[in-house]
Amino acid sequence: MKTTPQNESDPSSGRKPVGELFSISSKIQAWLDIEVALAESQAELGMIPIEAAEEIAHKGKLEWIDRTALLADIEITKAPIVSLVRFLAGVCERGAGDYVHWGATTQNVMQAAEVLLIRESHQRLLGHLAGCLDALAVQAENGAELVMAGRTQRRHALPITFGFKVAAWIDELLRHEERLRTAEPRVFTLIFGGAVGAMHSFGDAGEALSRKLADKLALGCFDVPSRSVNDHMVEYVLLLGLLASSCSKIAQELYVLMSEEYGEVYEDLGADVVGSSTMPQKVNPKLSVNVIAVAAQLRAQVNLALDAGHISHEGDAVPSKILYSAIDTACPLAIEMLAGLEELLTRVRLVPERMRANLGLTGGMINCENVMMKLASHGMGRQVAHDVVHEAAIHAARTNRPVANILSDNKLINAVMPKAEVIAALAPESHLGDSVRLAGKLAGRARHQAGLVRQRVAALGHGEAHSAP
Repeated sequence: MKTTPQNESDPSSGRKPVGELFSISSKIQAWLDIEVALAESQAELGMIPIEAAEEIAHKGKLEWIDRTALLADIEITKAPIVSLVRFLAGVCERGAGDYVHWGATTQNVMQAAEVLLIRESHQRLLGHLAGCLDALAVQAENGAELVMAGRTQRRHALPITFGFKVAAWIDELLRHEERLRTAEPRVFTLIFGGAVGAMHSFGDAGEALSRKLADKLALGCFDVPSRSVNDHMVEYVLLLGLLASSCSKIAQELYVLMSEEYGEVYEDLGADVVGSSTMPQKVNPKLSVNVIAVAAQLRAQVNLALDAGHISHEGDAVPSKILYSAIDTACPLAIEMLAGLEELLTRVRLVPERMRANLGLTGGMINCENVMMKLASHGMGRQVAHDVVHEAAIHAARTNRPVANILSDNKLINAVMPKAEVIAALAPESHLGDSVRLAGKLAGRARHQAGLVRQRVAALGHGEAHSAP
């Protein structure tokens, strides 16, 4: 089963390992891609010779650049794009090097390249999100009618089904999918405006160049390409942080339910997995723990991204360095987190007998609301019914007697409701609300949306543009 980031480095996948998505080699190639697209756009607008653009496109590949020498030069110049332009211009022939980086500025290239890398990472992320939705659909269906204790403030509240619990997770992840989808036109956007963003070097052709370059890169285009803008990239990190909160919550819930005191689920990791170096009986959760830990690291990037929004005047290198660091960390972590959650959800196994046993821990009191509502509908009235059942529950807890006996012996209750009906009302299966229906409904929605997400992944892979509002 290929779900983890490590498996994505398998040559058969045709993709680079997640850890290399934002590596220096990936960044250099992305910078080159921007320089090539810029030259081609300018040639089409008559700003530079077509022959020059063709040569720049031919040489705009990492294989033509001495990577070691380039990195050494960057150490000297402290200006990566200045060094890159020198090296690219140096390998171009027939004077084409004179037209590399025509009228552009460093941030134009670096920010655009970062957006391209985010988009590549985003494709990978969506693939795992679709996998999580599919796995949740299976869990919702398998647990649709599996009755368990619903808990509030960590105590028994009302009976639900495991499928209902999963349905809530599906609904939450679908909202994350919607947020990521609707953010795409804003996030995957080019900001290209020259030194300060006002197109000084391009005369009347500035806006046309910006839009042509955006189309070539399959990106949207803001009306004002100011260098003081990065809110769209900050937003993406915030969305990943919010997604991390939900993923951590799901993993944490399963982590707790795996403890011996609950024992309602477990991770099916196989007999070879070792829990402890000193306690041979230990079978510790592994997948849920990793999701929780990675999600915490991911959320830690949110404050950095927010700080990066404080840009002074028309350009400021400090916020860019902060933001790129947050993005370069957050995106791979998000992929690792969702890949881990996907594997966790496919390996979680349910323990119906423990769910049933835990339901009985309160001796039927988990269904007292059902008794109360039935008494109210039989003419006792809601408030009186609440007080009568509450008193019976307190008495049952103090005397360690089944609440069914105490309710059945109550004369006020007997006057309006037969004992057999009281006993029947205490059966967990009799008071599940919409648990079963919602489990089935959300399983269907999860599968449907997972299919649409995969279609969008394919569209992003083919470079379909997203227009900014």
